[in-house]
Amino acid sequence: MVALFALRRSKGLNPFAGVIAGAVAGAAYLVAQMIFAATVLGGEGAEPLQRIGAILLGPDELPPPAEFSARIIGIALLIHFGLAIVFGRIIDGAVRGLDGFAALATGACAGVVLYVIDYWVIAPVAFPWFLDSRGPTTFLDHVLFGVVAAAVYVALRGKFPVKA
Repeated sequence: MVALFALRRSKGLNPFAGVIAGAVAGAAYLVAQMIFAATVLGGEGAEPLQRIGAILLGPDELPPPAEFSARIIGIALLIHFGLAIVFGRIIDGAVRGLDGFAALATGACAGVVLYVIDYWVIAPVAFPWFLDSRGPTTFLDHVLFGVVAAAVYVALRGKFPVKA
């Protein structure tokens, strides 16, 4: 028991690493979503940002025919990266004390839980325009988010000293 506590303490929670992990994972997720929108769906790639921006700006900003603007980009990025950082901090708590495959698997599971909550619980009630995005690509992008957040957190947690 003492050894387990020591392991968790030596590989303890590092808030700064969790914030960075969330931001990096958020960037990976957003790039994957935009590439999918541009290549597979034949859009401009901006559609994910318009959906995210509509969370605050309302459904009038949704594609098409809403014009894509710097205002939408700015609001969408603030919302997206704000949430990504919060989720990154949650994942850093989940992978604390874990290394290698265990950390990555835990991150992947966190991504699955996040997908279910976002697209099957919250979206139908609050943001129905996200329902069209439910599917294997968005599911895998959430798994990607969780794995990247876990990997970045594990890589960075020892790099920033945390006072006990």
